[in-house]
Amino acid sequence: MPSDGQTQSSGRARDEKAETRKKARLALPTTEKEGPQKSHSVEGGTKNPSMYAFLTEGYKTHDVPTKKSGPHEQGPFPPLYSHITLSMPTSASPVVAAVTRLNATQPLRPFVAYAQPSRLSFIQARRAASSAALYSRAAGPSPAHPPRAVSGVHGKAAVSLAARGLSASALTRAAAAPRGAPAAAAKDSVAPAVAEATSSVGSGERLLQPDASLALDQQSVGKLLTVWMVYQACGSTKLVQMAPKILKLFEKLRLSWLSNAVVRRTFFAWFCAGEKEREIVHAMRRLKESGIGSILDFSAEADLPEDATTAGGDLAEAARAHANVKADAFAKEYFHGMHMASQVPHAFAALKITGLADPEVLYRLSMPHQPLRDAFLAADHDNDGRVDYTQFKDTVLPAMPGGARVASPSGMFSMVDANGDGQVDWVDIQMALGMDNPLARPLYLSDGGAYGALESDFEDYERMVARARAVVQQAAEKGVRVMIDAEHTYFQPMIDHVALVMQREFNTGGSSQTLVYNTYQMYRTDALQRMTDDYERGVREGWRFAAKMVRGAYMELERGRAASLGYASPINPTLEATHALYDRGAAQLLDRIATAQREGAVPPALFVATHNNESIERVLQQLQSLQIDTSAEPVMFGQLLGMQDATSYALAKANIPIYKYVPYGTLDEVMPYLIRRAQENSAVAGAIRSEAAQVMAEIRRRMLGRTRRAHSVATSSL
Repeated sequence: MPSDGQTQSSGRARDEKAETRKKARLALPTTEKEGPQKSHSVEGGTKNPSMYAFLTEGYKTHDVPTKKSGPHEQGPFPPLYSHITLSMPTSASPVVAAVTRLNATQPLRPFVAYAQPSRLSFIQARRAASSAALYSRAAGPSPAHPPRAVSGVHGKAAVSLAARGLSASALTRAAAAPRGAPAAAAKDSVAPAVAEATSSVGSGERLLQPDASLALDQQSVGKLLTVWMVYQACGSTKLVQMAPKILKLFEKLRLSWLSNAVVRRTFFAWFCAGEKEREIVHAMRRLKESGIGSILDFSAEADLPEDATTAGGDLAEAARAHANVKADAFAKEYFHGMHMASQVPHAFAALKITGLADPEVLYRLSMPHQPLRDAFLAADHDNDGRVDYTQFKDTVLPAMPGGARVASPSGMFSMVDANGDGQVDWVDIQMALGMDNPLARPLYLSDGGAYGALESDFEDYERMVARARAVVQQAAEKGVRVMIDAEHTYFQPMIDHVALVMQREFNTGGSSQTLVYNTYQMYRTDALQRMTDDYERGVREGWRFAAKMVRGAYMELERGRAASLGYASPINPTLEATHALYDRGAAQLLDRIATAQREGAVPPALFVATHNNESIERVLQQLQSLQIDTSAEPVMFGQLLGMQDATSYALAKANIPIYKYVPYGTLDEVMPYLIRRAQENSAVAGAIRSEAAQVMAEIRRRMLGRTRRAHSVATSSL
């Protein structure tokens, strides 16, 4: 047996070796050696070590002699920014005592330190790989992206429409297609499908007929009575509107135990899987036995504080440290979620980015997005989707909080203008001026006012991305796919940004590779344009685009906030407009999926998340008419647990890929989710009354001992 001294000595030796290996991995050369240099992998591309060190050593000014082309001047390049000195993020030192005082009752403890340099995309690294490419680029074709690996389908979980006569060809995976046409041309290519989507569903036999009995057979009479009461409560608009006030009243009267008991046995029992791992996994397995997959969703949510106040000094640092500790705890719970999801084959797990960072940081970093977009549209006088150097300098750059700091607009434009043609589109701007490019971050920095980011936000951004990367990496190792949820519009730009970074890093291995899906809320007026731009970005950067389409869950909040703050509502004015936008978006992606399959390329992926049977019917008809093969699940459907079960079970019986969102968490954590579910149901009173009537009919049938009349699902058409 080794002595305690030997054990401690060997332990220290192991720690020292591990630390040495860690430093060796993170170390970057700072000087340029003579002769040919060894290439180092950077997110699918290569980098010059000395130039990569230049990017990561900080926002310092450099005089880089470079030859210009296009509309830019010749000669030495001036510094990008004037009067600014920023350092790259370093490890944070939480104010432990202040955090303990702030959260004295149940102090949270960080479980891992997050502080890593930004990872550059292949395109960003290529732009910055030499002094000549950093600020200008000769015209010419872009290098081809690395080919994607060929891989198989999802095995037993694969459900093929081809087996039922919809498609005679199997999906063939091949190398990735080269960079596609500009976004404007891409939109034109899907015009026939979009036009078809906006038309009404055909008057012939419907492909799918929802059958409530398929779902109700799974429930006991006691559970059916609970469900009927839940539906009845959801059908009362006044009761649903008063619910938050009623809960607060019970809390003031110290009767929360009573209200919680009622909610736990009704809404929580029907719309959530539970609180403990055993009951959560059991709920997922029961769904799987019925042919329904699961999307495990830790339903705790974060938002801006209602009584937010501006704090400074130690108090602000304490609040920031506490927010990071809390985000670490959220990340740890997401790790646990990936573990639970991996216990059921081919499951998804949902990820909320607001749980991985302080919501106020997300808000500040998201601020410049809409002004920048508005400025781009204003500068695009001829509406061709592109702006030149003058328009960029005079209109686009000044819209950013740090735009006045730019000492060389021509250098900034060269960084955005990847092909050197003197024109940039919105996708170019997103790719080059995103937060993942360290050289663009000073543009987001506030000039001292309320508009823009704090310098500490950049470090918190690094921590957020590191948390997201660690969670997705865990999912990839366990064979779990990830869906990044959409949230409030004032956070969404940064949520989209993190989702795109994760897709760029993980959606590169073919159809069997762990996929990261981003969520698009089609009740937003800009939803279709955002989805089109993100698809184009995936084509240019060489990763698989994967989208989950929803209608949206924050409509009243968004409209109320827009009215109170005096800006245009981001929500479509009518429900019909949202339906039309949803169907157009689905048709656009379905057309691209069909095109990719015909060409033998890896198609984008579409998750149709809706309770609207007309939209589901329309997508099924397009799957048939376009002869799309779903064996590798390029198209899936989804509904929330406890909602539209008749449709879900009918899709499963017809062997259509169908998933249920399976929320879990403590009652306090999921209460906002439950209130939204009640509000969503009350908004479609006709549908909820129909479901309540079906439940009561089933209760009566069982009580009277009657046999059920056979109800067939139109599987023959599928």
